[in-house]
Amino acid sequence: MDKPALNRATDPSSAPTPGYLYNDIAKSLTSPQICIDTASYLTAKLAKTNPHVKKKCLKIISKCSAHPASRGMFKRCVVQNPSVISVIKEATAWRGTMDAVTGDQWNVEVREAAKECLEVVYSDGNSYLIFNDFIK
Repeated sequence: MDKPALNRATDPSSAPTPGYLYNDIAKSLTSPQICIDTASYLTAKLAKTNPHVKKKCLKIISKCSAHPASRGMFKRCVVQNPSVISVIKEATAWRGTMDAVTGDQWNVEVREAAKECLEVVYSDGNSYLIFNDFIK
């Protein structure tokens, strides 16, 4: 598990995660145990109340699930772990505090990222094509 990359990718700021970090994290998923550790780490981070952290964790799960470097191991790990799936499903209905400037925008983005994550995790399509759609 590439913990420094995961920490950088899930920082609590509103700045987007750099695209190269998704590739670095996905390429580090070389064994089933690393996939399990990464999924549990991201699940623990999803329990935080910061909407930026939640959204970034969900994006990492969806992009790593679709990345061809993980050869489907991460996707299987996520689907077979009921606690990860339940946390993602909870995020589809997540209601955080309203921001004074942006209102409910961050909360809506978390819900949309959770729905997208579930679609990717449960998709039967070619993972490489799904990953290329995320890059565009």
